[in-house]
Amino acid sequence: MDYRPWTMDNTMRLFRSVPTRRSIVDSRWSLVVSFLLALFCVQGCATMYNPATGREEFIMISTPSEVAMGKSVHESIIQKYKLSRDPAQIDRVRRIGERAAKVSDRQDYEYHFYLIEEDEMNAFTTPGGNIYVYTGLLEKLENDDQVASVLAHEIGHCAARHTVKKFQAALGYDLISTIALNAIGEGTAQQIAQLSSGAVMNIVFSAYGRQDEYQADQLGIKYMYRACFDPRAAVETFKILEAGSQGPDVPLILRSHPFISDRIHMVEEEIKSLGSKYGPSPCVMAR
Repeated sequence: MDYRPWTMDNTMRLFRSVPTRRSIVDSRWSLVVSFLLALFCVQGCATMYNPATGREEFIMISTPSEVAMGKSVHESIIQKYKLSRDPAQIDRVRRIGERAAKVSDRQDYEYHFYLIEEDEMNAFTTPGGNIYVYTGLLEKLENDDQVASVLAHEIGHCAARHTVKKFQAALGYDLISTIALNAIGEGTAQQIAQLSSGAVMNIVFSAYGRQDEYQADQLGIKYMYRACFDPRAAVETFKILEAGSQGPDVPLILRSHPFISDRIHMVEEEIKSLGSKYGPSPCVMAR
């Protein structure tokens, strides 16, 4: 996707209008000092507590900017992929997803769930709480609990801000420059969305790190437990994905979500500790 990167043309015109070498040097040093002060302020203001991870984290992208970024990415996705028109399946995915999202640690934006017409077994999330599932994966899942395990995992990525952190890591310098040159974050959400719209597609489909996947698994199990889905369905889902990897075509979701046997073991251990971590769940006991 074409996008116009942020440039410093207006800033550089200041230097062209200054005739002396000393003035140029002084002006450049002033810009550097201003940039460092801006960066210092951004670091001080952007540190926030993330209840999903239980840590203080450095987040440069505000929620409105993240939502704007997500809308921009969504436009790219619907140009590349065909969304399902099956009302029953669309409603099913939304109903299950919204039920799990209600118990997410992150409630500062609205979650949206989409069904993509693709034979691949895959699901992914983009900034701003947009979650996508392929029909190829949905058709393999046997019940609502298994569907919930996929959606709750993706909600876990949203809550832990994994996609935003990947974006920051990939475009950190450009993003900091944008914030600094726009008076500490006064640049509009649309400017940041334009900056990200081309590159973020590659970031979205790049693999998460091992620890991010484990964390999303743990959060997904917690959200299933809180939303009265059977967490054991997550193990069943992993086994379905693992069985799909035995043929010549490895499911797309496994190409970006590796080490599945390790994750099955971790999820099984997490399920055993749910009661001690979160207390007894009447909805689970009622099954």
